[in-house]
Amino acid sequence: MNRYRSLTVLAIVAASALTLSACADSAPAEPADSTAPAAATAPADGIVVGDGPVSVELWTDVSCPYCAALDEQTGDDIAAWVDDGTITFTLHPMNYVSAKRGDTTDYSTRGANLLALTAQAGELDAVLPLYALLQEHQVDADGAPTDADLLAYAAEAGVAADLTAGVEQLALADWVQESNDHWVGEVVGSDTPVDHVPLLVIDGQTFEMRGDGTDAARLRDAVEAARG
Repeated sequence: MNRYRSLTVLAIVAASALTLSACADSAPAEPADSTAPAAATAPADGIVVGDGPVSVELWTDVSCPYCAALDEQTGDDIAAWVDDGTITFTLHPMNYVSAKRGDTTDYSTRGANLLALTAQAGELDAVLPLYALLQEHQVDADGAPTDADLLAYAAEAGVAADLTAGVEQLALADWVQESNDHWVGEVVGSDTPVDHVPLLVIDGQTFEMRGDGTDAARLRDAVEAARG
């Protein structure tokens, strides 16, 4: 099956989390009270795709190499579960890793802004393939993706809407920051604090990544068990 064929998608929802080696945040922030932008619900709600009975939520950052490794290992399975109606998948984009890695282009916010713009435009079927492209093209020794690159990734992921102005003006950057600030330090699945990414929760239970080659198989087992 094509990884991103005919994804069933919804709107923007709420929370609970996976540890692998992780990008950690050092200073929990106070939750923000600001109003979310038009067409996006509360920042805490994240971006939701699928409508299956098993809830899978992911706190992530497109500047986090461990998040990229996680998507490489499990992205096909997550897309397939969304496609076949097994899971409801909620993506919570964080934006603190760029600064921790010394990235002056703030790729974390720029990438999360693009994901939020895509959801706001109603192009939710493009969210998972776009997320994969953003993780695949992280900042490296050759530099950071430009705004033109981000728009090219969106087109490659199947986004039909013109997101140029939103990308250039960082139109949903406030939403991204409010989401980040809401979650940092919050305790979610199995009493796990959001102080690192990636963080994954299946039906309220934290899934622990071990990095020993068993994670993808164990995640499949955990989702199957949650499905009953």
